[in-house]
Amino acid sequence: MTNGNVLTCEVARKESSAAETVFAPYTVPYREGMTVLDLMRCIADELDGSFAFYDHACKRGFCGSCLVKVNGKNRLGCRQPVPDGPLRLEPAMKTAKDFWPAD
Repeated sequence: MTNGNVLTCEVARKESSAAETVFAPYTVPYREGMTVLDLMRCIADELDGSFAFYDHACKRGFCGSCLVKVNGKNRLGCRQPVPDGPLRLEPAMKTAKDFWPAD
């Protein structure tokens, strides 16, 4: 949910492929036009260096490597604007850690 210049969200966290998923709350600086992939990058780079996600997407909506569940629906993170309202992110595929793809 955006509140001025910050955004609050719940993000799935998982230590390993066998671990149980927990949801961590984050308050992220919001920028106009921010996508879900931008938000995930901000979490990893500025808020929590232990957050793992695959940040090698085409950023054009073609490759599908940034597929995530946004409020329960599959979306391409590079094309999905951050919604105004509740935001819960989960992996859309099997992961080894957080949003890092499993082998």
